[in-house]
Amino acid sequence: MGIFWSFLSAFLWGTTFVCARFLLGGGYIDPLTLSSIRFSLGGLLLLSYGLLYYRDEVLAVLPALRSLYIFRLALAALLGIVGMSVLLFYGQKTTTAINSSFIMQLNPLLILLLGVFVGESITWRKTAGMAISFVGIIMLLNMIGSDGAYLSFANLSGNLMIFGSAVCWAVYSIISKGIVERWGGYAATTWVMLLGAVELGLIYLFLPAKHILPQDANVWLYILYLAVFPTAVAFFAWYEGMRLIKLSLLNIMQYLSPVFTVLLAWLWLGERLTWLQTGGILLIAVGIAITFVSGNEGRYALQERSKP
Repeated sequence: MGIFWSFLSAFLWGTTFVCARFLLGGGYIDPLTLSSIRFSLGGLLLLSYGLLYYRDEVLAVLPALRSLYIFRLALAALLGIVGMSVLLFYGQKTTTAINSSFIMQLNPLLILLLGVFVGESITWRKTAGMAISFVGIIMLLNMIGSDGAYLSFANLSGNLMIFGSAVCWAVYSIISKGIVERWGGYAATTWVMLLGAVELGLIYLFLPAKHILPQDANVWLYILYLAVFPTAVAFFAWYEGMRLIKLSLLNIMQYLSPVFTVLLAWLWLGERLTWLQTGGILLIAVGIAITFVSGNEGRYALQERSKP
C-alpha cells in the first residue's frame, strides 16, 4: 500500500504545476493568496472528514497543541506548507517552467542526504537508482538537445526561490517523519496543514504585498481542485506512504510527478511526446525499480534471519 500512496501523491502533485501555471500566469490570483486559500480549504476539508472517520486520531493531537510539542508542529508547517508553497509560487513567476521543474527534482537527492539523520542508509543501489532517474528527468524535460543544455541562470532570483522551496520540503520531510510515527498520517497531515494555513494567514495580513482575489467562477473551480486533490488528498497520501515505506523510496517515487505532467499534456493538450522524453520515462522507471530493490533488501534479510 505504501507504493500506492506514494504513486497517488506523485500523480496529483504532477497536476499542480499545470493548475498553478494557469492561475498565476493568467494573473487571476497572487502566490500568497493562492497558498492561503489552498491550504485553508485543504486543512478544513481534512479536519471535517477526520472528525467523522478519524475522530480519535485527530483529537489525540489536541493535548500536544497545548504543550511545547506545538513548536515542532509549527516548524513543520512553516517549512512544508508556508516555505515550500510560497517560495515555489513566487519563483514560478520569475523563472522558466523548465528551471522550476528541474530544481524541484533535486528534492529526492536532498532528502537522501538528509535521511542519514533519521536512520536512512545510503547504499550504492539507492545512489545508482537516484542518478539514473535524474538523468531520465533531464531527458524528460527536454533540457538536453543538439544545441546543448537549456537550464538558464538569467532569472537567478526565481531559481533561488525554487531551490529554497526544495530545501524547505526536504527538511520538512525529515522532521515530519517522527510526527507521522507518533500521531499517524491523517492527524499529522490535518494539523500541520491547519497550522500552515494560520501562519499563511498571518503573513497575508502583515506582509505589505499586492493581493489579487479571484473574481471568476472558473478560477474558483481551479482553486477548489487545487485545494482538494493536489493538497488534501495528495498530502495525506504522502504521509501514508511515509508511514509504510522507506523515505528514500518514497521520495524517488516523486520523480513520477513530471512524468504524469508530460503524459497529461500529451493526452489532453496535444503536446508532442518525443523519443528522448520516452527514453527519459523509461530511465526514471529503471531508477525507481533499482531503489525499490535496495529498499527491500534489509526487509528480506530480516525475514530470512527470523525464520525458525
